[in-house]
Amino acid sequence: WAKTKDPEAALRKLPVKRCVEGQLLRGLSMYGLKNIVSAFGIIPRNNRLMYIHSYQSYVWNNMVSKRIEEYGLKVVPGDLVLKGDTAVPVEEGNVDSYTINDIVMPLPGFDVIYPKHKVAAAYEEILAADNLDIKNMRHRVKDYSLAGAYRKIVIRPQDVSWEVVSYDDPKIPLVQTDLDKLEGKALPEYKTEGKYRALKMEFSLPPSTYATMAIREVLKMDTSIKNQTQLNTVWLR
Repeated sequence: WAKTKDPEAALRKLPVKRCVEGQLLRGLSMYGLKNIVSAFGIIPRNNRLMYIHSYQSYVWNNMVSKRIEEYGLKVVPGDLVLKGDTAVPVEEGNVDSYTINDIVMPLPGFDVIYPKHKVAAAYEEILAADNLDIKNMRHRVKDYSLAGAYRKIVIRPQDVSWEVVSYDDPKIPLVQTDLDKLEGKALPEYKTEGKYRALKMEFSLPPSTYATMAIREVLKMDTSIKNQTQLNTVWLR
């Protein structure tokens, strides 16, 4: 595909043609490169929506990084906070009424407002780079007309508890699974002394926040697939 932009030739190279990539190439073969919407429509709806929501998250992540680069973790005029379900800008006179835990940023869409400071221009630029108009986010295909939403840029985990446990065998479970609890299995027994130590953490997070990122911030460890695979490889030796 990179060499020829020929969807049929690329499809013939795929060992498994029923994958999402194969479906997209088949759509491009049927509808041509100038009818991307119809070609993309070949992909199952759940997959299509996943890609669209992933793009929104990509924009949001970049904009949060930009906002923190510009202003750090202090609240500034033009930041957004929620009043019920409605986002309103922070003003000079009420900056001290909020903390960074109150600040939200929008996932791009037609029914959100954007920060009233430099980051608004950054939103416009990143969308324009992908040929999207921040002022016209509606689409003739309903699934592609996303209203947008707001997410807090910093979440404080709730119900936090932790302990350091010792163990010798890296292959034994250190926590109960939900199935273990349903079956009434006993809690794992920890050693007072052991060859290895583990940090056992429990906490609650709201929707659209991720435990992997919370753990990364606590442990300051690389959460990439490559690094995590290398860690697992150590235990399998």
